[in-house]
Parts: sequence; structure tokens; C-alpha cells
Amino acid sequence: MASTQLLLLACLCLSASHAFTCRRFQSKSEVLVTVQDRWFTQRLDHFNGADTRVWEQRYYMNDSFSHSEGPVFLMIGGEGSANPGWMTQGTWITYAEKMGALCLLLEHRFYGKSHPTKDMCVENLRYLSSQQALADLAHFQTVMTEKLGLGNRKWIVFGGSYPGCLAAWYRIKYPHLAYAAIASSAPIHAVLNFSEYLDVVQASLSRNQSNCPGKIKIAFDTMLELLDYKENYLKISKDFYLCEVLVIRSKMDMAFLLDTIAEYIMDVVQYNNDNREFEVSLVLGVTWFNIKYIGGQ
Repeated sequence: MASTQLLLLACLCLSASHAFTCRRFQSKSEVLVTVQDRWFTQRLDHFNGADTRVWEQRYYMNDSFSHSEGPVFLMIGGEGSANPGWMTQGTWITYAEKMGALCLLLEHRFYGKSHPTKDMCVENLRYLSSQQALADLAHFQTVMTEKLGLGNRKWIVFGGSYPGCLAAWYRIKYPHLAYAAIASSAPIHAVLNFSEYLDVVQASLSRNQSNCPGKIKIAFDTMLELLDYKENYLKISKDFYLCEVLVIRSKMDMAFLLDTIAEYIMDVVQYNNDNREFEVSLVLGVTWFNIKYIGGQ
């Protein structure tokens, strides 16, 4: 068992190492551009003309490549704080350099520093919707076009995952505003029991060592065996730094615990080199959990 544990640890470290080995070289723009918080006065409710309340929505801008004949790139924020790193890195920045684009990123309402209401009580959450978010984008584009004199420039929206859906929907709902939309990994069609997702994870983990997924399965099988006995719960709780001692009342509880652990492995594949702060923490999470628990230390 010890040799299997060591193999698993090595395998996971190799697969996780993609996050370090695949980093792109730093360009001049990444060194010279200073990204600052900017603020846009946004409407609270776009669908109630009698409601005149407004709030300040955060956005970022990179105009270092912009020229008068280039397009405007609008990156759509999603269900998390906007990351200024996107303003200097990523494929869209490469496109911007080639096309002379002005780059903007609008943070999603209710996330990061963009707070439409004083709190998140149930009554206020009615203003958190994809419809309001799309209207935010439309109002932002309309005002910024006039403010910055962008009337003759084409707007192209970018988004990935949920923001990818917003990008596609924005192009459909506001075709007079969006010239094109880049919707990356946008889950437009909901799929039940989406096993194909893990097929991609398995293929990626197999790239360095073909037996890596098999070793991971052995590790989770071991976890299942330990979870069959309540006397193991205290040790598991300490090893995984749970806030309270583990309690398993149903198969759903057990599935939730295992899924939480598995997400670290899946996220290393999904979010490798995507310019977010948790990229390194994912690798450290996988390595730490396996040194601490699977490695038996």
C-alpha cells in the first residue's frame, strides 16, 4: 500500500505540474500596464422605469493597444471577483495586440466590489439575474461608446463558462450592440449526468503517466473503505481540516465529501493557466491532501 501511495503522490504532482510548466512568457504589455479600479454608475433595475436608484459597478480598462480603427473587446465578469490579471494576459490580449483593440472588463453585479444593494437579503437578490447582468452590459456599452467616442468601432464580447453564456445571450438579445461574441465553454445546454467532463479530466491526467487515473481511483476506493467505519471520522476530519468532526448521515453526505476532494483534481485540469489567483492554490491543495492523507503522513 505504501508504494501505491507514493506512486499516487508522484502521479498527482506530475499532472498538477501543468500549472507551472505551461505558463506563458511575459510580454511587454504585462510589465507596463497598470490596471486600476474604475467605476461606472449603473442602474439597479433596468426593467422598472420608475426605479431611479443607481450604484457603482467596477470595471477595468487596458487601452495600450487601442487605435481608432480597432474593435472594442468587452470581457464579461462572472460569478466571482473580477481579476485585473485578465487585462494583461490571455488569448484575448494577444488578439487585442494584433487588432488594436480597446480592452474592457465589467464585473458582474453582486460580486467582487460591485455591490448594487447594501446587503444580500432575499428581497435584494431579485436584482441578481442574468437578465439584469445583460442589461448592465448594454447600458455600459451605450454610455461608454458616447463617453469615449467609440461610435464607429465594433464591440466583441468575451466570456467563459457562465460569462460565456452571457456572451452568447448578449449577441442574441442585443445584436445591434454586439458585432460578435466569443463564448468559451459556455454551458448553453444543461446536461444531466455529464460524464464526458471526467473523460476530459482523465485524458489530461493520463498525459504524463497513463496509470495516473487508476491510482487516483485506488485512493478514492481507500477513502470509501475508511468511511465505512465511524471510528475513522475523527482522523479524516483532522487530516482535511474540517470545521467540525465529520458526520455521515446518508450516501449524499459521503458523496459530497468525496466530490469536494475530487474537485481539487478536476480543477487542476479545468483551470490550468487561466490567470486566476487560485491556480497555484489548486496545485498546493492536491499536493497537500495527498502528502497529508493519501501519503499516510
